[in-house]
Amino acid sequence: MSTHKVGIIIPAFNEDEYLSHVLDVVCTAGWVDQIVLVDDGSTDNTLAVAIEYLQKDSRLVVVDQDMNRGKARAMLDGVQALDSDVDIVMFLDADLIGLEPHHLELLYHPVRAWQSHMTVALFQHGYWVTDWAHRLTPNLSGQRCFRCKAAERMLAPLVDSGYGVEIGLTFFARYQKWRIQYIVWEGVTHSMKEIKSGYWHGLKVRRVMYYQVLSTYFKTWWLTRWNERSGFKEVNT
Repeated sequence: MSTHKVGIIIPAFNEDEYLSHVLDVVCTAGWVDQIVLVDDGSTDNTLAVAIEYLQKDSRLVVVDQDMNRGKARAMLDGVQALDSDVDIVMFLDADLIGLEPHHLELLYHPVRAWQSHMTVALFQHGYWVTDWAHRLTPNLSGQRCFRCKAAERMLAPLVDSGYGVEIGLTFFARYQKWRIQYIVWEGVTHSMKEIKSGYWHGLKVRRVMYYQVLSTYFKTWWLTRWNERSGFKEVNT
């Protein structure tokens, strides 16, 4: 499909119920050169699922974290595990439902063709709650694609941001005056935290998520405007 080398990074924490579907789809994409699954200290069978696919697909690399360090750290560790000649990186959540191979191509093509510096996938007609969440807060989507050259430098200042990493990436891209394109993914959704973890625990996790998002918003706002050594200086893509 392209001479560009493409890597896909999937951070996962306790996603054994959904991970197989995501890996099935990703592994059918022959144009992908490397797949990195970062198990962020899962306590379920996520690692076992990843190891099963490790034996099926030689492109897969599994990074096993000894403890849960948060999504941003997992994403950075995934980037650091990529081969040095990977040109384009795509990030996918491990709990996607309804994902199909053509969705990956939709996200990848504008970056490959230099039509966009970054693409962001938005769910539509998957589940009404996630559809509306992406309409209201599109910049919180975890499905993104951009040039790998800038990835480590983008993620390093966000390493402690947890669920706030996506808003931080958006801030970075806008600061660089990148062209950001939002791609509609028909029929895709993901599992709600209240379903995966139980209602009350899911609400607790969601409160933590919103706190991390707001904290990262204000942190990156300050970094991009005042801290010349923050890592948010111009990065050639």
